Amino acid sequence: MDTIQELQNFRTRLIQDINIMFDSMILKLREEQDNSGSARVTAEVREYESIYPLAGVPGIFKGKKPTGVRFLDGTRVDVPTWKRVVEVILQRCINIPEKHDKLLLLRGKVSGRARVLISERADGMRSPLKIEDNLYVETHYDTETLLKILTTRILDVIGYDYRDITITVRND
Repeated sequence: MDTIQELQNFRTRLIQDINIMFDSMILKLREEQDNSGSARVTAEVREYESIYPLAGVPGIFKGKKPTGVRFLDGTRVDVPTWKRVVEVILQRCINIPEKHDKLLLLRGKVSGRARVLISERADGMRSPLKIEDNLYVETHYDTETLLKILTTRILDVIGYDYRDITITVRND
């Protein structure tokens, strides 16, 4: 790799790190404002965890182990895997009738290079995740790709606002 390319890669990593830090500070400020101005409960964050917004750059989660999904209402769901992160978010999504209907309409229409990403059957998927009867999502991807599919190919398309969803990850 040449020096110019190395510098470009280093710059990209620095910008991502700065964005992560600012997103984290903004999130903490929002939580403090919410706690002082309303009765909203903030989900607990353990000392061995860091918090990142789902709406951030998906690459920030690469190589990290998820521990929880936190929602705006203060709810926290503990999760051991990225597949479970996707499941928890989509389960929350299908509880909204309008979003549920839009998600069902995506079955068979959102495809990856070789496989359908959302389907009414698990057939043809390498690692299907059952959200409900007749609704499966392909999850056989690395962390960054899986979260990019979740946010840009599914949640954005159905109009689900995930800006206030945060993911807690284990500090290593």
